[in-house]
Amino acid sequence: MPVGLIASVTQLKPRQVREALFVLIQHNIGVYAEVQERNRIVTYYEVHREELLHRAMIPKVLHSSQVWYERDGAAIARALLANGKMLVGDCTNIIMAGEGLQAGTRTHTHRVQTIKKAFTRMVKEKCLIAVRPSDSLTETDRVMAEEKRETDKMALPPTAAELASIRRTLGAQKIQDQSGAIIGLKRTLETGDIDEPEGEKRRRLMVNDDLTIVEEVESDVYFKINYERYIIRWRNMQIAELYEVRLNATAKKIMNTMLTLAEDRMARVQEDFSSPVNVMLLLNNLPKDINLVETLVLDPAEMEPNSVNSRLKAGECLEKYIQVLLDDLMQILRKDAGRSGQYIVSLKAAARILKRNLIQSIVASRFGAPYLRIMNMLLEKGKLEEKQIARYSMMPVKDVREKLTTLCTFGILNLQEVPKTNDRTPSRTFYLWEVLLERAASGLVDRLYHTMSNLRQRRFVERAKRAVLLEKCERTDVRDNDALLNAAEKRELATLTGVLEMLEIQELRIAEMVITLKEY
Repeated sequence: MPVGLIASVTQLKPRQVREALFVLIQHNIGVYAEVQERNRIVTYYEVHREELLHRAMIPKVLHSSQVWYERDGAAIARALLANGKMLVGDCTNIIMAGEGLQAGTRTHTHRVQTIKKAFTRMVKEKCLIAVRPSDSLTETDRVMAEEKRETDKMALPPTAAELASIRRTLGAQKIQDQSGAIIGLKRTLETGDIDEPEGEKRRRLMVNDDLTIVEEVESDVYFKINYERYIIRWRNMQIAELYEVRLNATAKKIMNTMLTLAEDRMARVQEDFSSPVNVMLLLNNLPKDINLVETLVLDPAEMEPNSVNSRLKAGECLEKYIQVLLDDLMQILRKDAGRSGQYIVSLKAAARILKRNLIQSIVASRFGAPYLRIMNMLLEKGKLEEKQIARYSMMPVKDVREKLTTLCTFGILNLQEVPKTNDRTPSRTFYLWEVLLERAASGLVDRLYHTMSNLRQRRFVERAKRAVLLEKCERTDVRDNDALLNAAEKRELATLTGVLEMLEIQELRIAEMVITLKEY
């Protein structure tokens, strides 16, 4: 929509609309497209839906930044989420303004360097990505502009086959750019003593032949939060936790290390396989506290009877652990075809198992064990008729019909008609029930978003009920002296705080479910 139409619909002034659009573009929520209409260029604006829906993950992003990058990472993430795309210098200044350190002191300078190192680490690990001018354009306009550049190089208009080839090439180039060099990093000499002049420092390093090259963030590049990298890490952690439930904590550490080694080359969340990982590389990067020997139960037939120390070495135990992971029924870890000693992780199979486990837990908690039994039966055996389901589940046909209808209404099951004749008479038609996991996940995502909307509306209602009390609490004298609140008002304020915390926790849980069902 153009600015004029937005102002007409929202009953706002054009100046207010432009200011609001500027804020939305700054936070990567709004995108625009420029269209030539006769003798003038008209700018149309729209909402970047994926970026807007990703903001439901903000609490989890802040918590993960605190865990992975400690206090500095959480402060950087909070500043970027509050202010949108930023330069490293602006982000550092905002964080330092909140800490109240005196500028020019040694403590202030050291703190600035610490924040910049944390910022650089987040960029290197792709939790922060550079923002380019084309990122504010719509996805359709970017694709059309790239296709036009390629077709302009051709003497004749492209055929359908040539256009499809151009699109495949552009798609492959986009994936290669995502997994290639990181935009916004530059190499420089490692900084020594902060009080030492730069010229003397460089001269000392060159004389002593002790040059150390490090990477740092470019000061004129804007950065934003890369939600996709956070989602990749969350998915990898859930995959590792699957093996802790099925096997033990050692198997979880092995899988977690393997996914960490392959994470750097993961460009997108919805990839089929990870990059291959070598056994020796895996062995050298395992945590120091891992115990491969004690946690492995060996077959007595494999142990040497006359050996004083019959325990295997760490490398042999790792190979046996990998063989156990290969033989597991989940079939997530696989051998890389054509490469000896290389293993890959089937991310597609792991995502399907994670979605299946979550849907099973939702069905069990919402409807009960009999409904879950029917769902698991259809997942295992495929399409079945109503009578077959009743016979396998050992339940009356009447009860089975009711449960099938409930699950179908909820979006878990799908009914397929297979007519015996062309007239499609119901008496001569097979009615087969099945579970389409992706369709069920899509339906549950819509329900979860609706539930999240209800929770947010409930939060607004709770605040509106106590608007007078909240307005009183915002007064300066009340904030300085809470004795101005009576006992009833304090109890009501404590009740409101507890209700809002409960609603926020439920909202975060729903956001985690949405991530599993939609993003993986």
